[in-house]
Amino acid sequence: MTASGEDVKPDTSKVRITVEFNEQRLSFLYKKNKPVEKLLILFCEKMNLDRRTIRFNCNGRNAEQEGTTAESLQMEDDDVIEGHIFQQGG
Repeated sequence: MTASGEDVKPDTSKVRITVEFNEQRLSFLYKKNKPVEKLLILFCEKMNLDRRTIRFNCNGRNAEQEGTTAESLQMEDDDVIEGHIFQQGG
């Protein structure tokens, strides 16, 4: 409630997302309708990782497809996107 007595609604257009890879974690406050790919690129840059060698999943779903958003992944606050080393072949 504000000083004037009005109810303040929480901002539902953003979600708190944690990206994790090899016990390295970063949390972001991110708009639900923005492509998640930008977030993953930023994570890799901050952690000094080669983006091409890591695959990201959220709740068993690929988080890297073009146009994938937090909203399309049905993410909620404090959900985690997990990174895994990409391995080609068997």
